[in-house]
Amino acid sequence: MELRHVRYFLAVAEYLNFSKAAQQLHIAQPPLSRQIRQLEDDLGVALFVRNKRHVELTKAGQVFLTEARKLVVQAGHATEAARHAQKGESGVVRIGIASGMGGLVGKAVAEHCRRFPAVNIECKDVFSSVQNELLRKDEIDVGFLRPPVDQVNLDCELLFEEEFVVVLPPAHRLARRKSLRLKDVADEPLIMFDRSFSSGLYDKILGLYSRHGLTPHFAVTHVEPHEEAGAIMVASGKAVFVGAGAIVTRSVAGVELVSVPLNEADARIEVYMSWRKDEGSPAVLSLLDSVRRIFRKSGTKRIA
Repeated sequence: MELRHVRYFLAVAEYLNFSKAAQQLHIAQPPLSRQIRQLEDDLGVALFVRNKRHVELTKAGQVFLTEARKLVVQAGHATEAARHAQKGESGVVRIGIASGMGGLVGKAVAEHCRRFPAVNIECKDVFSSVQNELLRKDEIDVGFLRPPVDQVNLDCELLFEEEFVVVLPPAHRLARRKSLRLKDVADEPLIMFDRSFSSGLYDKILGLYSRHGLTPHFAVTHVEPHEEAGAIMVASGKAVFVGAGAIVTRSVAGVELVSVPLNEADARIEVYMSWRKDEGSPAVLSLLDSVRRIFRKSGTKRIA
């Protein structure tokens, strides 16, 4: 059964007259009659009772009329959905977001969803070091991460740079400073997260100490300042945190923290958008274009 046969049937059922239906369809009557017979043969039932005076629907024809109308409407929906998908206006995009990037990425995703409400965006919190693997495994489609990026298997674009900050308790002697040098906090106990969370950021922080001829004094590892354990350590004055400012909020679970910019030329780290090299999904490619446009429009280069 072909969809055009269904449309021919609907026209005849509406007019109950083959001549008028043929005129409405812009075809000759004999071909229309043949198409209706073909449809009846395909279905194995008679849809019309025909004689020289009138045409009427059989009981089977009446039942088929109801379903045929639904079928044509559904076919229209399917066609429209396919066209939207081809343009990247519908579909599913799975996004991986590294720690502290929700604010900036969220603005871009929200703007994309306003433009393309039929697109379903699935966001996951994923450590930067894990995103490369999840992209390769096709478990996420787009990653927002800090280096390193697997540029053998993935494409990426630099979105902006995060400037480093020093996170302190409000009562700390340095908390009111407008900026700090690394030597100012070199003797402070340092909170350091596990390298597997974000190897690029971990190496960048230790490299920063090394290039300035300083040795960090680790207080504790496996915690982060944006989580309760790390926040309590900082707020209690037991340690400080040095790293990407976007990771840190000023209040974590009611614990007040202070972020002071770190004034060193190399105290920053890149943030990338990454995706698979062979990506062909219009929905994914459309999101990438939206993010590019939004970041170009905002002129975002550095975030503290």
